[in-house]
Amino acid sequence: MMKSWIDGLDDAAAPVKPPRTQVQWRALSATFVTLVCLAALNTIFPGLKNRDFAFLDHESAPRSRYTAFEWSEITASEDLKFHKCFDGFECAKLSLPLDYFNGSYPNDTVSIAIAKLPAKVPVDDPRYGGPILLNPGGPGGPGVSFVLVVAKPLQSIVDSNVDPWCASDETKYFDLIGFDPRGIGLTEPAAQCMPDLPSSWSWNLREDNEGIIGSSDAALGRLWSMTHAFGTSCKQAEDAVDGPDIMQYMSTASVARDMLEIIEKHAGYVAKEVARLSAQKADKRLGYHEIAYTPGEAKLQYWGFSYGSYLGSTFASMFPNRVGRIVLDGIVSSYDYNHSLGNGSLADTEKAAKSFYTFCHHAGPETCALTTANSTAGDIEERVQRIIKSIYHNPLPINSPEGPDIFTWSDLKILIFSSTYQPTLMFAYVAEILAAIEVGGGDIIDDLVSNYRSLHVYSCPANGSKNSNPSPSLGVALIAILCGDGLDQGHTTLDDFIEYWKFLEELSPTSGSYWSMLLMRCAAWKIRASYSFQGPFGGDTSHPVLFVSNTADPVTPLRSGRYMHGLFPSSGLLVGDHAGHSSISAVNPCTFSYIRAYFQTGALPPPGTICVPPPSSYSLNSTDPKSPFYDPSLGSANVVTLQSKDFEAVQLRLYHAALKLQRVVAESDVFGFQNLPGGSKARNAMQIAASGRW
Repeated sequence: MMKSWIDGLDDAAAPVKPPRTQVQWRALSATFVTLVCLAALNTIFPGLKNRDFAFLDHESAPRSRYTAFEWSEITASEDLKFHKCFDGFECAKLSLPLDYFNGSYPNDTVSIAIAKLPAKVPVDDPRYGGPILLNPGGPGGPGVSFVLVVAKPLQSIVDSNVDPWCASDETKYFDLIGFDPRGIGLTEPAAQCMPDLPSSWSWNLREDNEGIIGSSDAALGRLWSMTHAFGTSCKQAEDAVDGPDIMQYMSTASVARDMLEIIEKHAGYVAKEVARLSAQKADKRLGYHEIAYTPGEAKLQYWGFSYGSYLGSTFASMFPNRVGRIVLDGIVSSYDYNHSLGNGSLADTEKAAKSFYTFCHHAGPETCALTTANSTAGDIEERVQRIIKSIYHNPLPINSPEGPDIFTWSDLKILIFSSTYQPTLMFAYVAEILAAIEVGGGDIIDDLVSNYRSLHVYSCPANGSKNSNPSPSLGVALIAILCGDGLDQGHTTLDDFIEYWKFLEELSPTSGSYWSMLLMRCAAWKIRASYSFQGPFGGDTSHPVLFVSNTADPVTPLRSGRYMHGLFPSSGLLVGDHAGHSSISAVNPCTFSYIRAYFQTGALPPPGTICVPPPSSYSLNSTDPKSPFYDPSLGSANVVTLQSKDFEAVQLRLYHAALKLQRVVAESDVFGFQNLPGGSKARNAMQIAASGRW
């Protein structure tokens, strides 16, 4: 039986537990000052002292409390001018050139929307660490909304574990900055293919109603025709524009160049602030103190997730001498991306999917609704496949006073695939959904489908109110960036695509049909980027890059992390042994302690480091030969396992921050599912699962 590889779970004994080095965890609380501060922390949070996890409940997850603020009140400027906004944030609009590379339209600009959570210390404090730019992925993810929901838990991870009032000069505290890349979100102009929101919304609805490829005999042909009609129409709309169209200037290279400008402008802003504060303290006029700023020397500090890792590796390849401390998390292979996210992206998808069955087996009937007293992981897998097949021809009817609906095979396939992004939040919820389908429905499905209503029913804004329907523009941004960046796929015929789709379906039955639609979109896209970076990727950088990968990431596999790590000779690779997309899919203090150490000191983890989360039903134990997820390629790695019962106050603080981060990530669709066909439904399901209201 599979259970042998995870026996002793209740005793928190990992199958592979090499001796823990003293440096790995003792270094986090080495100074006397730290001990004093932690003593104070234990006074404030007695649960830390008693190893009590009760305070880490759902209500502890952060809430974004937006205060009154209107972006329209800000005028874009060539230098950064920050305005107080939202809940402790600062906002700005930065005017940057439309075209850096070809000199076309030299007088045209883009207005980049920026939001910043300021550091916990002023900029003239020697412990001020500067800004860390963030990107949530996509492509097409808006960085402003991302930073508003994740900045506070992320700041708890990258900052010193010691509060500023008792920290030494060696510790660092950072600004966290999110920005909407060109064409996206609040940045202007916005990418769009349709003349208005109702037109875009209705087209997306028609497309989603076709389901994913393989959902019927007719779905492939219809989606192929619809996608090509959309691509050609979008090109015609671009041709009709009098002047430049932003979709030609949204390439990753252009955004990387924007990031260079942002860090330059921010360095100038900080220098002016330091001079102002110095003059203020000396009771002198501004200008009395020299502004110490040398253009062309600022270095990028950055944490990019998923596609954000491609953006970061592009920056590091284009501007290797401007690389500071860069964490690339959930690694996209530059080769796969430039070939329209090919089959290499799905190398570990089925490993992540199979972890659902082992989770159910080890969690037991009290946690997984698909488990019986005697069922094996194989039994559960067979049961799930029967349930999926049962609604292929017969969608589940949903009856509601608000109107009828159905739950389809495509809905379920997308839901299962999306759950592999966030297993610890989604797996138990998906098991309840599957069990309800098996008996013909239930309240949990009715609640899920009721959350789809805004995707099916268009609501017109009244009396100046904002539209409640989700904007479809993010999907346009994804296509414009992905398909404009990569190799031209316009030569792909329907027969070529069918061969590709069948290959992906065989490689990954869980996601092949869904993922193949990205290539379909690029095959139909007619707009090429004015400039895109085609390499070479990699090289020596002014500071080593830190790559972070998981052993079972459904869309950015470990092989991609190894590939990109190999292109940057001085870089480091940190591996988390868990399923899910990027480090923020698991609550793993080990991973985040190394990321913190990297931002604090610049030090990379020891080569071959694997962070094993505290043992649970979700454990993979990829270094254990008895595990079905055993990966011999990990070799004699430096395995770091931290038991939850051994957590010290420092690790608990990291655990708490990671738990909050995981929940807000799911609630805010950081992974950008709504950019993909039918993905808005996956986003809604994640939000329900994260809220715990099911």
